[in-house]
Amino acid sequence: MSVSHNQMAYAAIISTLIFGSLFVGATGFFQTSDGLGDFDSAAEDDLIGDGSNSGEAKDTDMDGLPDALEAQFGTDPLDEDTDKDGMSDGWEVEHGLNPLDPGESEDEITDPSAATSDGAEEQEETDAWPNPDDGPNGDPDRDGLINSVEQDLGTDPRRADTDNDGLNDRWESIYTHTVEVAGTNFTMFNPLSGNWGCLLLDSAMEEALEDSFDGEDGRANWDELANPNGEHSCDMVLDSDNDGLANLEEERYGTNPTARDSDGDLLDDIIEISNTTVQLMVATGQNCGEDLLDPITRTAPFAEDALENGLAWFLEDMDNDGFFNGPSDWDTDGDGMPDGFEFCYSNVAEHPLSGGALAPQQLLNP
Repeated sequence: MSVSHNQMAYAAIISTLIFGSLFVGATGFFQTSDGLGDFDSAAEDDLIGDGSNSGEAKDTDMDGLPDALEAQFGTDPLDEDTDKDGMSDGWEVEHGLNPLDPGESEDEITDPSAATSDGAEEQEETDAWPNPDDGPNGDPDRDGLINSVEQDLGTDPRRADTDNDGLNDRWESIYTHTVEVAGTNFTMFNPLSGNWGCLLLDSAMEEALEDSFDGEDGRANWDELANPNGEHSCDMVLDSDNDGLANLEEERYGTNPTARDSDGDLLDDIIEISNTTVQLMVATGQNCGEDLLDPITRTAPFAEDALENGLAWFLEDMDNDGFFNGPSDWDTDGDGMPDGFEFCYSNVAEHPLSGGALAPQQLLNP
């Protein structure tokens, strides 16, 4: 597809900015506790105005893109959203999107969810126009948040982890909540702040966590999780629901960091991801949902899959119901029975209502 002179000009300018900012972005990962994710490049400062209408920074349409640069980009200095995609010209340029490309053609609407990394590379190589990743429904960083939502949240559409706390922006945005500590309220899982060195990380807590994150059994090393100031992110290292999985591990499996049993199938998340034996407790509601006649020790429900395929198996959807296997799906095999029920009571004699009678075994498999 041919491109206009304005589009060619845009490509030339954005290429210059990308090359000019490479050396800035290279040091951004875990750089400070306050400004993580704030990549202030000279190119960006020149590009984005302050919204005023005075002097060299005159910005008639108040879109954050000075009039002098609107001419170079081919955008309309009287229209804050030249391509009518719902995102202002200044915001698009600031975040590496094309302010002239609405992301979809008039005669063909492209589904951005079908795009892959390989597809994105192919589009860049062929200079496809329009490029779905430039539109409101695009997701160039593949973090699960479309551009229009990233704009609303204030996150970076080209970085899957805007605040550099090791947690995906979409996952954090789902579980954002406010907690109170010593009379102070602060937000957990804010995709714009990693909560480095927060009040919850007192010396006793840090000592316990350091022993936990020993780099063994697939766990990260405590020191490697710190930023250059030696601080750790509360969002990353705490176990908000006390289920034995740190928040960064919950993010890895896509589970709920505020619920011991993310999918409500009567089994705690940590039991579902285990690749060894587990003990189902007697306490009502903790596991299996009822008082058990006796604690049960047996091989974890998905131990074989976990041993053979590791994390990859838990990021698949074996019954095609839209939920990942194990702790994210209350019925992993899609047979209509909760995983916990099948696992806890695969032997009828162990059911709390059986009275301990020697009933015939009825083997169930989650």
